[in-house]
Amino acid sequence: MQKRTYSFFLLLFILFTLPLFALTPPPSLESQVNSSNFIALARLSNVKESKISSNSISVTANVEILKSLKGGKDLPQRFEIAFLVFPELFGKWLKAAPQEGDYILFLIKKKVKDSKGNESEVIGLYEPHPYAFREYTKELEDNILSITKN
Repeated sequence: MQKRTYSFFLLLFILFTLPLFALTPPPSLESQVNSSNFIALARLSNVKESKISSNSISVTANVEILKSLKGGKDLPQRFEIAFLVFPELFGKWLKAAPQEGDYILFLIKKKVKDSKGNESEVIGLYEPHPYAFREYTKELEDNILSITKN
């Protein structure tokens, strides 16, 4: 009986923790473009990271928008971002903080509530966050522009 109970709890543990270790496949570029409210060529600077556990990193960075590729009129030219990196969950996509440099940045609008229950809209990173950054290439920019025109 004790062995059966142990097996049952082991099975439950595996079923509940397995999704945490599964690598999510990256979205297609078309899906990512269509799901983003804003897409921009952006320069990341002043990238700082802090290890918050053995498996996760907190990252902050300054963003300067160099060129808007989608939805740019409502996008501020400069802002700061903060996010977490979980290297074990996203395979090759974002194992560490991005280096300073030029990226295509995918952003979404999110509704948030403050402590008084007032709702407002903010601009946030595409989710999951590792897919919000793609290293800039002219070919990638052209592909994005082609998708947004269709």
